[in-house]
Amino acid sequence: MKYISYIKAAAITAAALATASCTYDPYDTDIDPVHETMNLTCENPTVEIDENNLQAPAITFSWTPARSMPDDYMLNYKAELDVLGNSFGSKTVITSGVGFDYTYDDATGRYTATFTHEQLNNWYSDRWGLPVNKPFTLEFRVIADWTGGSEFETPEVRKVSAQVKPIQVIIFACDKMSVGGNAVAESTEINKTLENENVYAWKGTLSPGELQIPVEFDGVTYYLHNVDGSTAIADGTPMRVEMTETKSAWTVPAAGEYRIVINMTDKTATIYSEATDLQPLVVTFQANGDVKEPFVTIEVTDLYAFGSGTGWGVKTLGLVQSLADPQVFIFDGANNPLKTLAGPMKFCISKDFNCGKTEENHNPAHNQNNAYCFTCPLTADGGKQEVAAELNKVFYLHGGADSNTRNSYIKMPSETNFIIFDLRNNTLLAQKK
Repeated sequence: MKYISYIKAAAITAAALATASCTYDPYDTDIDPVHETMNLTCENPTVEIDENNLQAPAITFSWTPARSMPDDYMLNYKAELDVLGNSFGSKTVITSGVGFDYTYDDATGRYTATFTHEQLNNWYSDRWGLPVNKPFTLEFRVIADWTGGSEFETPEVRKVSAQVKPIQVIIFACDKMSVGGNAVAESTEINKTLENENVYAWKGTLSPGELQIPVEFDGVTYYLHNVDGSTAIADGTPMRVEMTETKSAWTVPAAGEYRIVINMTDKTATIYSEATDLQPLVVTFQANGDVKEPFVTIEVTDLYAFGSGTGWGVKTLGLVQSLADPQVFIFDGANNPLKTLAGPMKFCISKDFNCGKTEENHNPAHNQNNAYCFTCPLTADGGKQEVAAELNKVFYLHGGADSNTRNSYIKMPSETNFIIFDLRNNTLLAQKK
């Protein structure tokens, strides 16, 4: 019986302890809570970087001191600035004592860290690599911790954020450009033209509806649209455009073939319908410039070099016709079996043609030497001559089928491997690439 009474006593004791354990809280009964005193604030939590006042203060963070400790403890503050989402990583964080300094004001008893518009602008693009024109959120953190003393002291940590709008940059740059919207059967890339890397061109079928021109740059998709906000197409006329992230479109009024030319330098878009589209060059002339010959009409689709620079043999240039203008042709030696052109030559619009005349003592067949050609200007008195073109310098062309024109030659620079023939403006640009 005595044994049973021991069991009972033990059970009662265990039950009492179990009851006590449900309510026991050492933080309430044994350890006083740490009384933290540091308070961090941002004086201007909404900021717009001012490009006209870069040296001025843009944003200020301030904080009150952390709790007081005995003299054998040394208090240290570390302040950090970063962009929300970076988690104060080592590659993005700006740290006090390295990237900036903070100050203490005896009168107010507060610490402050101030950043200028220039600092924020530089870090925005260089340190944080943020998208152009994209607002972002700054995070500022202060860590107060102690060294020395007999026991470890829990640091005080405070964090505050601020909204920042960067300098708004007019963007006209492109990694990829396309045509889109329900006016096209499927999205198609708009390519750079061979003759100008800042000009993009496309030609194809559009249906009535919305025509979008998205532009991808630096990981962000922008949309071209009229500066005045209208959606109307000024058919065949350059329209001033801008790039924004807001989706926008032109209204295509009727189905048909359209040519689209985007000039990133001029910040213009030109959309040609069939009614206004640029037309190929068509030349009407008389063989050898002879007024007795019948007129011949030829559409220029290629040019043919002839002269001492070709060994007096005709060379088909195999030119590429620009999508931006059918009267612009490009000789691209990197993709042309001829590779280079050099020496005196003229550029004929045909290497063989038939005038259609069948009268006695007349040969209706003619070759490049009888054709209309582009060459150097004649002398002041209209005589033939040979003039040297220079690399990277616009050379003005003269065209004709008369004897003096056909016997005048352009001396092409050595190792010329890229030529832009602008027959609309009668120019040639020789380059070595």
